[in-house]
Amino acid sequence: MLLNPLTLHLPKTPLEAARLYKELEDSKVLAGGTFLLNSMKLLKTKGTKTARNILSLAHVDGLKGVSFQGDTLTIKAMTRINELFESPLPDGHLKILHAVCRNISTNPIRNMATVGGNLTCRYTWTEMGAVMIALDAKMHFLGPDGKEEIMAPEDFFKNAARSEKLFTHVTIKTGQAARTAYRRVKKTIHVDIPLLAICVKTEIKGKKWYNTRVGINNGVAFAQRDPILEEFLNNSSSSANLGEEALEHLTKTIYDTRSTDYKQHMFRISLKSAIEELCHSRESGNP
Repeated sequence: MLLNPLTLHLPKTPLEAARLYKELEDSKVLAGGTFLLNSMKLLKTKGTKTARNILSLAHVDGLKGVSFQGDTLTIKAMTRINELFESPLPDGHLKILHAVCRNISTNPIRNMATVGGNLTCRYTWTEMGAVMIALDAKMHFLGPDGKEEIMAPEDFFKNAARSEKLFTHVTIKTGQAARTAYRRVKKTIHVDIPLLAICVKTEIKGKKWYNTRVGINNGVAFAQRDPILEEFLNNSSSSANLGEEALEHLTKTIYDTRSTDYKQHMFRISLKSAIEELCHSRESGNP
């Protein structure tokens, strides 16, 4: 299907891209294209107006790759999902990123889709948001004046995943003491879109939980933290009953929004399982 007439912009540098992102009216950013192109085709089919300007990041130098500097992992916006999946990551809690990448759609999609596209698209159910919140990542944006803005993922999503600046990369501290657990339930056996996703990161000293972060994707709102559950876990110690007890300390609006009984049940099973995994990892000495 042919798209409606548009102007394709091909900046070469991050600053040129940031300036165009600010200046262009009626525009969309093209990263991997797996969301945008299908959306534009669907809108044309419905007879709805589509963007007149497309800002492609395909030829921008410096927006692709995974690297380490000191204790910081940097993932650039145009890094494809399979490139992150195939990148060596240090032993420890960042290995969870491999599991997340493996769960995203199909291999052909993972060869096109980018980390930046997954984080900044307008779909609320995408995989990376809850995980980046749990990992205490920092999102980096570049303005048309060349100045950088750094934002926590939860703040970006509270603003409905919008920014007037161009997303360039995400950074995460490696933190060997941290442990993570990730759970995902797909919507149907035929459509590999997540119904929900949960990521829990914590540090456990002795049996005591510290610095716990819980990222939740309920599929109908942008990813968010559960502060009530975090507070409970940070005042708890690993035990056989911790997973069950934690279910009485949830920010219920996160899990109840447009949820069926089945979805609420799967949230409870997933949270309990993730917490029990972290308790077990402390006992077994696994990261």
